[in-house]
Amino acid sequence: MIELMVVVVISAILLALAAPSMSRLIANQRVRSTATDLHMALLKTRAEAIKRNADGINRSVVLRATDGDWNAGWSIAAAPPVTRLEFHGPLPSVTIDSTPTQVEYLGTGRIRPAGPVSFVISGSGTDHTRCLSIDPSGRSYLKEGSAC
Repeated sequence: MIELMVVVVISAILLALAAPSMSRLIANQRVRSTATDLHMALLKTRAEAIKRNADGINRSVVLRATDGDWNAGWSIAAAPPVTRLEFHGPLPSVTIDSTPTQVEYLGTGRIRPAGPVSFVISGSGTDHTRCLSIDPSGRSYLKEGSAC
């Protein structure tokens, strides 16, 4: 019985030591996952705009923040007629900072407005950040850190 108690106590100590690093790992993974999801949504939006331009009619596709807040999620919509192609829900414990509330891709693959766009993704419980930027040609780049 004493051996069992020693094993339980040692297991509890090891678990207590591992818990803080595990929560940090989870917070880092949430930031990475959100950044990757947003990057994939941008790539899909651009590809969809280029695909819809195949017949020569310039149709745009928009990646839009839900209710003007990227933290509430986003959706991809094509027009005309307005068709929602994809939806991503709210993001727990992750913050996305960006000035524009939407990114519109033209049929050429370029964005409107033509200036560069950037997103800084960070999380609570971690200092890990990711920067997602889009150049005027419409290409998106994902890198570590908050400097785009």
